[in-house]
Amino acid sequence: MVVFLVTIRAGLKAQDKIDSTNFKRYVKNLPAFTMYKDNYFITGTSLNETISSETSDAKFQLGFKQRLTNLEMPWETFLFFTYQQKSFWDIYKDSFPFRETNYNPTLGLAKLFVDNKGIKAGLWFSFEHESNGLGGDDSRSWNYFSIQYLKVGGQNWQFRAKAWLPVGNIDGNPDITSYRGYFKLGATHRITQNFFFDLDLQPAYDARLRGSVEAGLSLKISKNSNQFIYLQYFGGYSEDLIDYNRSVNNLRIGVAFKDLFANFNQKPTIN
Repeated sequence: MVVFLVTIRAGLKAQDKIDSTNFKRYVKNLPAFTMYKDNYFITGTSLNETISSETSDAKFQLGFKQRLTNLEMPWETFLFFTYQQKSFWDIYKDSFPFRETNYNPTLGLAKLFVDNKGIKAGLWFSFEHESNGLGGDDSRSWNYFSIQYLKVGGQNWQFRAKAWLPVGNIDGNPDITSYRGYFKLGATHRITQNFFFDLDLQPAYDARLRGSVEAGLSLKISKNSNQFIYLQYFGGYSEDLIDYNRSVNNLRIGVAFKDLFANFNQKPTIN
């Protein structure tokens, strides 16, 4: 729920700083509906197979967040709903079929940590569902509780950690945690004013080490836009649900619309 923290930093005036006495009032005045995580469209191919229409594709991700209420919640938290959709599209094959789409709705609570210097960190507790919407042998679905922590590290770094615990029936993919694990760690670094590096590591331990690594480079197209040229590498298991137990090694490039978490220079303020 990075964008929850990001949005607070995004549209603020320079004269008054957010602190522990006024941040709740400011949150309530923010737009309730915003983008959630990076939205992107990228295309590319496998790095360990011959380039062909069978090994190349497009991948896109869409997401939004909705704050559900302005009512005071316990422990100064905010109730939210998020939705994220990740699709794999075989655009180089005849008739351009979609190979799979993964759906990820979430309901949870967000908690911000604020001192007299502004927002220091965020904590999110959520119930998440993830599935591919298919039936029969191709059905993949699971539910889990997750907790996510985000820490601001000066002007050029942000760090994140997320852990989850499956609940309910996972018969369609009973060994999914052997490939997805139970946690992931990530960071974003601002290399220059308009150039960013993202890295997420998701280890999985079973009979052997599995998991995945995802790395991205984002170059802002122009100073006043929110559009980036985006290069993404994914290596390891569970990039999609249907083949979560197959290792892949993919490099793709395209366009991303990033949440404003990347705007490191914004100072937290309030009217």
